[in-house]
Amino acid sequence: MAMLSPVLLSSCNDEEQFTADPNAQLSFSMETLSFDSVFTGIISRTERVMVFNKNNKGLRIANVKLESGGTSGFMINVDGQNGTSINDVQVLKKDSVFLFVKVNLPESSSMESKKITDNVIFTLESGVQQKVALEATGLNKQELHAKVLQGDNVMTADELPYIIYDSLVVAENASLRITEGTTLYFHNGASLIVHGSLKVEGTQEKPVTFRGDRLDKMFVYLPYDRLENQWGGIYLFPTCKECNINYADIHSGNYGLVCDEIEGNVTLSNSVIHNVAGYGLYLKECNALVSNTQISNSRYDCVGIYGGNSNFYHCTIAQFYPWKADRGNALYVSNYIGEEEHLIQSANFYNCFVTGYADDEVFGHPGDQPLNLNFYNCVLLTDVSDANYFHDCIGETKDSETYKEKNFLTFDTHAYLYDFRLNPASIACGKASTTYSASYPTDRLGVVRGEKPDAGCYQYQEIPEK
Repeated sequence: MAMLSPVLLSSCNDEEQFTADPNAQLSFSMETLSFDSVFTGIISRTERVMVFNKNNKGLRIANVKLESGGTSGFMINVDGQNGTSINDVQVLKKDSVFLFVKVNLPESSSMESKKITDNVIFTLESGVQQKVALEATGLNKQELHAKVLQGDNVMTADELPYIIYDSLVVAENASLRITEGTTLYFHNGASLIVHGSLKVEGTQEKPVTFRGDRLDKMFVYLPYDRLENQWGGIYLFPTCKECNINYADIHSGNYGLVCDEIEGNVTLSNSVIHNVAGYGLYLKECNALVSNTQISNSRYDCVGIYGGNSNFYHCTIAQFYPWKADRGNALYVSNYIGEEEHLIQSANFYNCFVTGYADDEVFGHPGDQPLNLNFYNCVLLTDVSDANYFHDCIGETKDSETYKEKNFLTFDTHAYLYDFRLNPASIACGKASTTYSASYPTDRLGVVRGEKPDAGCYQYQEIPEK
């Protein structure tokens, strides 16, 4: 009996495995791959598309190429091969390969964002062409590397967005003013360090935003911007002459605002500090006025106060840090840091709402000295029976119609989406005093408080259903 050669046998198997039938085509995990916004001049994160062969025979891809020839800024890798044009890719039956895509968009000085498109063209052995569309919106920017500011400085939204590397430092006797609508993007580990003066002039419609520089997503539903520790934070050193922050959004840092025995006053109003890996607001021997402000979800204490004079009006302090169970308190007030004495001169809370995951979210550490701490018309997740500290306050209990996270409008621990505006049944509704709300007639979002003010920085307002 004649024997078939190995080469001939292989050839017959190849003919049986692969088909050039034009009806046999590829399918893709997505028809369009969108990068949303990416900074120009910086190579984006790599995204992937699954390329499936769902047929009963293998398919040969004669060529995969970028329609632009590579001029658009997109870069591809198919089945481990890089290039703007890739030949001879095989996909076995019921199998798949990866298409990897990244983009580096050209820089310009334009303030306008620009949408860039391209196509990945797959040409099969049969001659059939299929494509995956690519799109990205380029955001021009200016980079600051280990920048030390001297004299008087202004950052505005009329300039290209700022990306800060290796921290931005305001030198002693220097000042930084940041006007409405400005966004500062900080690279991983970078912080705003202030030895001089800081003035943040956001508005309700155009807040000033401090955030990390990652614009991409960990998962389809989860942007990196919702994760903690994407950048450093704002640190005020003792020589700081003034810190006045109005309508700021400070989120996703290693810490929020740290004030370390600064010379001047700290004023924080109509702002948000959210989702940080350390302290939200840390006050050490400071004179601070905090009003209409949300401080939430911190790995350590949302608010930590050691010494000094502090006054809080209509603040929501909510400790629902999601990543570790051994989180800090919503509020911690102490006369000591370790063995070091830092006596509280006064710490007063008016019309505030303090809550969180724990059974008690308010902790005071007097030590051997009196703790000059007082709460007036607040709603607190703690025992409010001690008249030395609590004056016309409401203690949040399990008997409440709403309790802990159920007080709030949105609480999505899967996608890390939080909206700390109040539900209509929230225990904080109507519990504040007009004596103190008279100085703050509207909430952080401009809602009028009226004759029945709510505790915290948000006044309940019915929201139309979408």
